[in-house]
Amino acid sequence: MIERALYNIAFSEEWGRQMRFITGPRQSGKTTFAKLKLKRENFKESYYLWDLRRVREKYKDNELFFTADNPPSVRKSWVCFDEIHKMPKWKNILKGIYDSSFENYNFIITGSAKFDISKRAGDSLAGRYFTFHLFPLCLNELVKAGDFSMPVSVTAEDFIKQRISRDVNAQEELKLLLEYSGFPEPFTMQSKRFQTKWSQDYLDAVVKEDIGALTRIIDKEYLYDLYKLLPEMTGSPISESSLASHLEISPPTIKNYLKRLEDFYLAFRVHPYSKNIKRSLLKASKCYLYDWTLVKDMGKRFENYTAVELKTRINLWNDATGSAFSLFYIRNKEKQEVDFLITQDEKPWLLVETKSSDTPIAKHCFDLQKMLGGIPLVQLCMEDNICMLQNKNSYRVSASRFLA
Repeated sequence: MIERALYNIAFSEEWGRQMRFITGPRQSGKTTFAKLKLKRENFKESYYLWDLRRVREKYKDNELFFTADNPPSVRKSWVCFDEIHKMPKWKNILKGIYDSSFENYNFIITGSAKFDISKRAGDSLAGRYFTFHLFPLCLNELVKAGDFSMPVSVTAEDFIKQRISRDVNAQEELKLLLEYSGFPEPFTMQSKRFQTKWSQDYLDAVVKEDIGALTRIIDKEYLYDLYKLLPEMTGSPISESSLASHLEISPPTIKNYLKRLEDFYLAFRVHPYSKNIKRSLLKASKCYLYDWTLVKDMGKRFENYTAVELKTRINLWNDATGSAFSLFYIRNKEKQEVDFLITQDEKPWLLVETKSSDTPIAKHCFDLQKMLGGIPLVQLCMEDNICMLQNKNSYRVSASRFLA
């Protein structure tokens, strides 16, 4: 079993009595993640999947039905409720259970959709939970689980040096991730036929079982069509008006559908950063897929993969520390850009450019770097054994070294 970097973060005792909400893409390993915690705490029987009628019937008979399997004792028990957010008024249900039993039980709540998508779900759970994000496997988890340095009090340059000073070679793992995705099942199988079939069925499952159950979208064919257009647009700013014209629906509908693809972790957007950048492109976002194998062009796939890696790392930093790291991109009206910008507390922190092969860093990258105050710049490539300083605070590094 691959140890997930989130494990020690999400189950740290410092989060106290709060419920642990574990969210992320479907089949990213949330159930396995929660069951591992139950197993290690000797509460394997305390897993309840709310998709099952027998679980829902038990709740109707007794709100605290789970206490029959693990009666209150001196040591607090762990309980997992999976997919409870599909229940009508699930927040009321969870609030009632929690308020009646939190002194004796710790709760893990897992689900494949953002827990805030239902605005009519009942009373607020504010103050009763912390949210954590489990994304597809990342390179670091394959070579040394848990080694996610949290750069809260270190500079970006120190962080870079920390990454490149380690003796790590993860080139083979990088190739496997790019080929089979970071979703545990296809990655473990390492069969191209399996991975292709899995990707097809995955989309159907999310649209029919998740989006269909939790939204009012009637004509889901437009969702399929929109999603299938996105791989070709990876790495480029997207135009909602252009997409609307192509699919013959309205721009507001496109905007709503893109939001739904984000809510259910099929895709995510990276927005442009405009502060301190003259003639910046202010509106158009880029869209990336959690299943980067759908992107056929290898250069674009590598950029998409890097986007997921950076998003995963940033969410781990934020989940662990409460800091405010965010992911943007830089692009001006001359169409000069750097693929990614990481900010800390809304201030530019680190620039990241991606290339299929190692090449000198382009001049416009240095120009944009200067506009941002000379923050560090890292150019990642798919090639192995690349690690050099090209200019002050500007590095060219193999992704298999920097991201591992």
